[in-house]
This record gives sequence, C-alpha cells and structure tokens, in this order.
Amino acid sequence: MYKHLEPLKKKLLLLSIATPPTPWKLISTVAIGGLRSVGFDSNSDNLLVVSSQGRGVLDCLTGEKTARDYDEYYENEVSLEAKGIGILSNRVIRISGLFGGGLPVSTEDCWRLESVTLKWPEQMIILLPPKSYLYGSLSGRTDDMTKVVEDSCIVTYGFSCTGQSFVVATTSEINIFNRATI
Repeated sequence: MYKHLEPLKKKLLLLSIATPPTPWKLISTVAIGGLRSVGFDSNSDNLLVVSSQGRGVLDCLTGEKTARDYDEYYENEVSLEAKGIGILSNRVIRISGLFGGGLPVSTEDCWRLESVTLKWPEQMIILLPPKSYLYGSLSGRTDDMTKVVEDSCIVTYGFSCTGQSFVVATTSEINIFNRATI
C-alpha cells in the first residue's frame, strides 16, 4: 500500500546519530531527573526546565545552568505555562512536555526538525537544512538530513524563538544544540 515510501524508510533506518551540519553543534547534554516540560523565553535562548524536582534555567548559548530551585512546581502545567525563575523571574513561559504543547519546529531561515517513528517506541529527531525535505527524494527535491537524537522517551523538541538554538528533551536529559558564535 505504501511501497513508494520504502526507499525513504530504508534511508531513515540506515541513518546513525551524527554531528549536525554547520553551523549547528551539540554544546551540552544536561541530566535532568523527572523532566516534565521545557519552554524558551520569547526574547532569548534561556530555557525554563520543569521537573519533578523543581525548576531550572539553562542558557542554550553556553549550555550553563543559570538558576535552580528545588520546590515542587505543578502550577498551570495543564495550561502549558510556568512561572520563570532567575533571569526569567516575573515572566510566564509557555511550556511543552508531558501535558502537550510544542516548541517551534522551524526557524525563520528554514532549518527544520522532524520527528519520525519507524520502530516504536524509538523516536528519531531529524534536522533538515533549508531547501531540504524529509520526503524530498519522492518528489525530485533535496533530502539532506541528519539524525541528531533517537530515544524512546522524548518529551519535546524544538527551536528557540531566536532560531539560534534547539533542544531535544527526554524524561532524563536535555540535548542542547546551537549555532551561536560566542
């Protein structure tokens, strides 16, 4: 029934996790026990992390943890919002995670992230450069792609609003990628 998809399926199954193409780089993998949700500040690359053990803020340009509290926090989780801490104090951050929501999956200059599940429960996160398409080979277009993460416990993934960083969050860690020049 879907024989036309077999070449794409074979290509995806042969992909190994690889270093992302320039200008992207993996800058940090941060262990987070009981991760529930994350959300980017709308004006920066600061990421609010909500876990079963409190909240934290990660600077996705440096990979550094800039704030941490250890108080349980479940307020507005179903509404997909969380109060910020540290540099994000007095801000309400839209979050994505166990209760739904989503981070941006493309940038203004057309980098994209795609989620593909061929062998459930394993989920692949694929990075596509501008003018490249997941189904490109089926329509005579470019299909350059890089598998950046594969895991069975992905909670959410996406770009910052600035387009300078992206994360893939599982229930136990956050992989931080960026293209910053600092």
